[in-house]
Formats: sequence, structure tokens, C-alpha cells
Amino acid sequence: MTAANALAQRLRTRANAHGPLPFNDFMEQALYDPSDGFYSRDDAPYTDYFTSVSVHPALFGQLLAEHLDDVWRTLGQPDPFRVVELGAADGGLARQIRAAANEFPWRNSLDFVGVEHAPAPRTVDALDALYASISEVPSSSTTVIVSNEFFDALPVRLARRNLAGWVEECVAWDADTAVFADRPAPEEILTYAHRYALATPAGGRIEVRQGVDTIYRHAARLASQVVMTSIDYGGGSADVHSARLANGTLLAYRRHRASEDVLSNPGHADLTAHVNFTQLIDAGRSQGFDSFRMGQQADFLAALGVGDHLVRFQERSDATLETYRAEREAVFQLVSPTDLGRFQVLTQGKGVDLDLIRGLNAHTA
Repeated sequence: MTAANALAQRLRTRANAHGPLPFNDFMEQALYDPSDGFYSRDDAPYTDYFTSVSVHPALFGQLLAEHLDDVWRTLGQPDPFRVVELGAADGGLARQIRAAANEFPWRNSLDFVGVEHAPAPRTVDALDALYASISEVPSSSTTVIVSNEFFDALPVRLARRNLAGWVEECVAWDADTAVFADRPAPEEILTYAHRYALATPAGGRIEVRQGVDTIYRHAARLASQVVMTSIDYGGGSADVHSARLANGTLLAYRRHRASEDVLSNPGHADLTAHVNFTQLIDAGRSQGFDSFRMGQQADFLAALGVGDHLVRFQERSDATLETYRAEREAVFQLVSPTDLGRFQVLTQGKGVDLDLIRGLNAHTA
């Protein structure tokens, strides 16, 4: 029996004994089961998809270090300068930022903390501490929180609108095959749908992300001054839950291929859905994050100097036409409106103003 079938068997046994599983339960186990979850695999799950960190060995971290310099100045140049990364994965972004920190005045005061729900990353040399949950991170005088493609992997519940209202789509089994089964939508889904999904047409599906309020509650208690930057794909609720995306945004990724089959072979594909950034803004507002700046990754990275990277690279004595093309392709992926450049960047502030933050549009929550 394969690992995927072993996990499916356990999930089927639970569903047969206790009734259909809310999809967030299925997704939680498919991603994080200690023995058979996607992020517990030994065959490098972080290579099944591209991220801004993986397209270049250093560039994204260098640019985020520029952003962290803005934040360091915003916070009054704290020492220590504590940065908490949600979803530290294999430590790739932490290594890039720590290497880039040598060019900044806070290089010797950087205290880089990782939070990773999956089993401990294979390489954590760039982290000063690693926690399984943000709830475990100790408080400090000031804190910066960063994440890249963290919120999209939080488990979601699924709901579908019909002519009578909303139903929740759960996971049941027909013999050996996982299938969706409807049940009346609970109050949590009805409240979310009324707030964020009024434009979803009959027959449309939405994803209701779990755990967001809890994350912001713990983020707020970390310090009296907190700056939180979240980078992910998605948009405001009017975009994520629009008629254009009426079929929902939930997908399974395996070996760089996307599929709408999210039930087969649990544990062997990454499950993900677009982030409702309006939900993040509202959750932050409820915890005292009273200002925010937001924009697309392309504009954000442009303001931080991504356009200068190729100019500097051309001046290197070891630059060749082949290596220049590789650098140019990495830059293109980071800023392309059809690639990573379309990602949203949200910086929220608690107890601080964000006037020094480059590349994002100012808002008041």
C-alpha cells in the first residue's frame, strides 16, 4: 500500500465512522499529516512548484532585505531587530535575507525567527529559532512578520451557493473513491458568505480560509509595535469571490502542474486557494493593525530596485550572455503580470505609521 493510499484509507475510515469530513480537515491531513502529508514527504515537496524564492538563488531575499530596511527605520531602528517568518519551509528565504543583511546597518542585530507547521525543515541554519506555531513565539518590544505564500496553504472549508442559500461541500467516500457530499452550511460559512461573497452566483463555490483570526490575534500580542507583510496570490473579496471565479480557486499542484482534482491521492499534491486579502485586512483591523499598504509584487519590487539588478549584473567581470539571460528570466518571472508579478503584497502596521514603506499604496484600515 502506498503512502497516499494509507492516508486515504485513514481518512475514509474517519468519514465512514463519523460522517463526511469538512474539507479543511481533509486538507489539513493531506498537507500536514506527520507521516503521509504532502509537507512530510522525503522527496522534496518544496520543488513541486515555483515561488519567488526559488526562481533565483538570492534576488528575492535581497529585495525583501530592502523592504526590511524600510521597516527597521519605521520601527525606530530597533536592536535586536526581530523578524518572524510565517511558513519558513526549508529556510530558503531566511538564508537569502540573512546573506543580504550584510549590506545593511542592522546586520548584527537581526534576530530571524521561523514558524513552520510542517515537520522541521531540513536546513534551518539561517534561523535563530524555529517554532511550530506563531502562538509559541515569545513577545518582544518590536516585531516584524513576513510571509511568502503562507496564507494560501491554510486549510479552507468549501461552500456552494444554490437557489435556497449555501451548502457546505464535505468529503465522503463511494467505495474507494473520495467524492464531495453536501450538508447544510454552518453559521461560520453563512457569516463569511454574507460578508464577502454576495456577488457569487447560484452554483458558485467559495473557499472559507480557516485560522486567519487566530494568526492575527497572536501577531498582535507579539509587541506593541508590529509590522506585518504578507505576499501571496489572490486579491480583494470582490475579485476572489466574483462571478469570474465562480467555480472557486482551489487547485492541486504536483510537479509544476495544476489540477482541479483535489481529492485523489491525498498527500501527494499541494492544495491551495486564492487568498481573500479583504479578510486579512479585516482580521488585522480587529487586532489593532490600523493602517496598511497594498499593491502588486511587480510595483513593490520595482520600488525596491529590481530594475537595477540587471544593470549591476552586466558590470560583473564573470557575466556571460548565457548567465545574463538566466538573470533576465528570473527578473521577468518576479515582475511579470502573468507570473509572480501579479501577486499581492500587503503590509499592515500596529502602533506605527507606514510612511517609509516603498512600493505600496497607502490605506487606513
